[in-house]
Amino acid sequence: MPIENKLLLTLKEVQALTGLSRETLREAIASNQLKAQIVGKAWRVKRKDLEEYIENL
Repeated sequence: MPIENKLLLTLKEVQALTGLSRETLREAIASNQLKAQIVGKAWRVKRKDLEEYIENL
């Protein structure tokens, strides 16, 4: 499935969409600027939460 159609994204996909580093994304998650949850063993970000985060940059 193309990244553009996914509602739940991995950090790698978020990196590809935003150009932000993994470290920057993890810091945003740790500081609650970017909402994310662990699914299995990996972080997942809802597309709507990513859009809200980007609007507030």
